Parts: sequence; C-alpha cells; structure tokens
Amino acid sequence: MPRSLGLIVAVSLGCLQAPAQQKQALAEDVFKNIQMFKGKPAARVIPAMDALTGLLGVQCTYCHVAREWDKDDKPQKQTARKMFEMIGYLNDTHFGGENKISCWTCHRGHGTPPKLPPDPQRLEQARMMIAIAPADEAKPAEQVFHKIHALTGVPANQLPGIMAYFSRALGVECTHCHVAGQWEQDTPAKQTARKMLSMVDATVKKFYGGSGPLGCPDCHQGNVKPQLLP
Repeated sequence: MPRSLGLIVAVSLGCLQAPAQQKQALAEDVFKNIQMFKGKPAARVIPAMDALTGLLGVQCTYCHVAREWDKDDKPQKQTARKMFEMIGYLNDTHFGGENKISCWTCHRGHGTPPKLPPDPQRLEQARMMIAIAPADEAKPAEQVFHKIHALTGVPANQLPGIMAYFSRALGVECTHCHVAGQWEQDTPAKQTARKMLSMVDATVKKFYGGSGPLGCPDCHQGNVKPQLLP
C-alpha cells in the first residue's frame, strides 16, 4: 500500500508542511490501489485503518497481505469496501447524511457481527398472545389482522415468530410499539419500525440481491437504539 514508508509516517503524524500554494496530499497520491479513500486527505488513511482494527477486533492482516498492502488477494478486503459503501448509502439515503451507522454498529469488536441467541420462551409467548385460527394460518396477514403495512403477503401463521424476532432484536416487549388490546393502533414507535423495515429491505436488495445476512439484530443487538461508537 505505501510507496514510501517515511512519507506515510510523516503524513500520518502531520509532520509535512506543504507550501501554502500546494494542495494537501490525497490518499491516491501516497498509497497504491486506493478506492474508498480516493479524493480524501492522505493523512486520514492510517488513523482510519488503525480505528478499524479496534472496531472489528482484528489485525491489519485480516484484510491485507503483510508488506503488500495494495494487493486485493483477500476477500475480506473486498467485503470491507462493500461495507464502506453500504454505510455511506445508509447514512446518506436513510439518515439525511448524518453518521448514524458505523462499523461498530454491527461489529462491536468482532470480525463477524455477533448473533443474538434464540429465545424459545419469547417465541412461545408470542404464539400464545397472537392466537390464529387453523383456517386462517395460510391466509395473508392483512386478511387476518388489521392495519398490516410492512408485512403484507406474509402468511398469518408467521406473524408470531416475526413479532418475537423484533422483540428479541430490540430487547423490548410488544407494548414498545403496540397499545395493549388495541394492537392495530398506530404509535410513533410502530411507524419507526415500518421505516426501519423498509430500510433493511432496500439495503438487502441493493447489496445482497434481495436475500442476505442483514436484519434488526445486527444493528440493535438487544438494545432499543443501536450503538454508533464504543
């Protein structure tokens, strides 16, 4: 990746004083095979790489070939570029350009985002609460329940499992989004949930072709609000 180790160290530490009439060195001026940092100051590259090792809990060689940093031999490097693109898409398209999503949001110091364990008890509680007559089980959810928006077309018998999944992902009870006894009533939390479902669906379609390893637990991990940074 570096063309000159001495130059990189100097740039990273801010030791080089460029003449006023010269532009600040860009990443592609100093490093080979730069893609995601193209057009950005070279001084940001090393600190960003150092931060990534902590956000993912890995060493540089997790994505790079040691001493041949510019090589694209490792699939993790391609994945990292895709993740940078996805983060940019999410923040720009769904959060008005604010930095609401970062590597830490999903990874939390792990190379692969941790998964929440199953919760059979929560699932059983949802099945008992959402009683569905046998004759209605195969019907689309909107034909059995009132005011179904994001889950139209889903078989009614899958709704308890989906609600239990949401509850586990956010670490909340049903009444976080719903009014007990008036389940069809809209609330701000329910409207936010619909917005998030639409965001997840759009992101999966854009980056995984419609089916991929992305869902509510990846960002929330049992918390109502995802963590941006440690």
